[in-house]
Amino acid sequence: MKQPGDYNQFFDSDWQKDLTRFMKRDRNHPSIVIWSTGNEIPERGGMNNGYTLATRLAEAAHRLDPSRPISNAICSYWSGLDDELNEENFQKILAEISGEAASVQNADTGKNDTSWEEYSEAFTNGLDIVGYNYMEDKYPLDHEMFPERVILGSENYPKEIGMRWPMVEATPYVIGDFTWTAYDYIGEAGIGKSVFLDPDDPLLKMGPFALMSHSSAFPWRLANDADVDINGGLLPQGAYRSIVWGSDKTYLYSYDPSVFGKTELISSWGFTDVTKNWNWKDADHKPVQVAVFSNGDEVELIQNGTSIGKLTAGTRLAADLPKSFLFDLTYLPGTLEAVSYKDGKELSRDTLTTAASAKTIRLIPEKTELSANGHALAYIRIEIVDENGVVVPDAAIKLHADVKGAGKLAAFGSANPITDENYTAGDFTSYRGVATAIVQSGYEAGLCTLTVSGEGFEEKSVELKIK
Repeated sequence: MKQPGDYNQFFDSDWQKDLTRFMKRDRNHPSIVIWSTGNEIPERGGMNNGYTLATRLAEAAHRLDPSRPISNAICSYWSGLDDELNEENFQKILAEISGEAASVQNADTGKNDTSWEEYSEAFTNGLDIVGYNYMEDKYPLDHEMFPERVILGSENYPKEIGMRWPMVEATPYVIGDFTWTAYDYIGEAGIGKSVFLDPDDPLLKMGPFALMSHSSAFPWRLANDADVDINGGLLPQGAYRSIVWGSDKTYLYSYDPSVFGKTELISSWGFTDVTKNWNWKDADHKPVQVAVFSNGDEVELIQNGTSIGKLTAGTRLAADLPKSFLFDLTYLPGTLEAVSYKDGKELSRDTLTTAASAKTIRLIPEKTELSANGHALAYIRIEIVDENGVVVPDAAIKLHADVKGAGKLAAFGSANPITDENYTAGDFTSYRGVATAIVQSGYEAGLCTLTVSGEGFEEKSVELKIK
């Protein structure tokens, strides 16, 4: 049991039937590469017959699909042991993180402590691939102890990818790394937030643990810990990950000038708080920082046509992120360019531009035809743009969406992580100049029209064909 009333009450009687049904349903899908028999299972330390159950699950999965490997994602022993061992392990964790910021939930208890390996070995014996949650530091030791073991980073902190990925690529026995998480979601509210504090703020001594979801005041709603927001937009975290994976692109972001000189505290699942924004009100001639993510040897920053200098790779990092460049400058509206160079030649560049006042609504449908099956969806991106068609990154406009014809409005909203607005009401405020409408087809062929309006804006429509 992880929560009262969950599936554990049916597990003994139903696990074989349910495992068989969902594996037979999905085993012909080529997108499935590994079957997982669980994540952070409470019985991972052997309690409640956990070792035997884990082996039975793996054996059943192998019978149903011999062609794919079986894994299970195992975390540290912040739970799952009897009272005496749990207290002993918890004291090890506290001793390990004493004086340092760390997440108690998944803290490594030290390279010289092999209790995790001893408790988990029997649980892993039926697995082809052993999933490790937040325990990259254990990879070298465990490879020495279990040289035949195939390791997978089954859940890891997003901001650490730049530090961890070179190690993953260099170790043949580690086959990859999953981040928590790729796509933002409702729940674990604010687990990925960051805050800017004065140097003497006591929260800094508490470290990232101070920013767990239980510290997120209403109306925090989304986890805010993702590469992609719920509108499908690539976030700075996702852009950074692509750089770590070898992209030649350049990504330029800005910090809010109001936080200049403050210290950023980032949660364990968070990322440095930069945005695609060069529309800072009341900030003219004030100091500001910008971050560039790049695989270049050096990056040059150009403000309104004038170079303000170059940085060499590794000399000044944003939030200690490898492959980042942190510039200090004075904010002036206009155009800011970051140019990356490799071996003296331009690699790529990115631009931030000050947008003018919000002028119009722009609708961008991903497609204009849907099947009349009652389930097909079309995602329509809604942008608030200026007279030049530039998205206004600080535009928070109350919008209304309405659908008429052979479809219906399934959802309408923005990627704002802090809101009490309703995704099904048809009214939502744009966030950073963007919102999304989702239109669902009906069962009858015909035309369907989405109309989006906002006070002071001409309403805009897009027509979809249901066939």
